[in-house]
Amino acid sequence: MTTTTTAAEHIRHAGPSIMIIDPDRRVRSALRRLLEASHSNASIVEAGNAASALAESRTKSFDLILVDTLLPDLGGSCELIRHISDDLTTAVIALGVRQDDAASAVSAGARVFVRKTASSEQLLSAVRAASPRTFEPSHQSGPADSHGTEDWSTS
Repeated sequence: MTTTTTAAEHIRHAGPSIMIIDPDRRVRSALRRLLEASHSNASIVEAGNAASALAESRTKSFDLILVDTLLPDLGGSCELIRHISDDLTTAVIALGVRQDDAASAVSAGARVFVRKTASSEQLLSAVRAASPRTFEPSHQSGPADSHGTEDWSTS
């Protein structure tokens, strides 16, 4: 007997769709590892610049987008945030080293600003707060506090 999965069942069991936008490959890799450890069924796309991110966002919808606040192209990160935060179902988290960037990022449409010096647990808490229905604790594969002291940022 062959079991078939309907599209609706596939979507229901699929994990969150996430895009990480940061020019530093090491930061993208660290964020990917952290998010995969806490959300094992997540589908994660990486982009190193705003143009790539914008192209990805036109072909796929995302539950969560993490974006560095100091992207050099497309008129900066705030312009990219304005473009990608138009979809009210997409949670955008801005990541930066300067607290001064927080107000600009949130004003552009980011739900949350997280400093790159934050702990992994603080970042995961921000992810859950930005999109609570998508990133409920029950969707995690293991305890999030095991990541609390790891450094996810290399900046």
